[in-house]
Amino acid sequence: MKATVAVLCFLAAAVCVIALLPESVCRAPHATTLCAETARTMWYFDYFTNKCVSYVGCGTGLNDFGSAKCCKDS
Repeated sequence: MKATVAVLCFLAAAVCVIALLPESVCRAPHATTLCAETARTMWYFDYFTNKCVSYVGCGTGLNDFGSAKCCKDS
């Protein structure tokens, strides 16, 4: 019985942590990098305006998406 309760508590904690990941990604700072040869149109979520914003860059951060749809769906 104690083992079952321990497993349930662990699973509940894991679900809570996983549920928090998307918000932490959305709040991640927009990375700026130098990549002239590989630069392409990318998208990031601007937490302050609550919108996806396009830019030209490399897409090396957590909050970088290859398309507007990917940004909005995330």
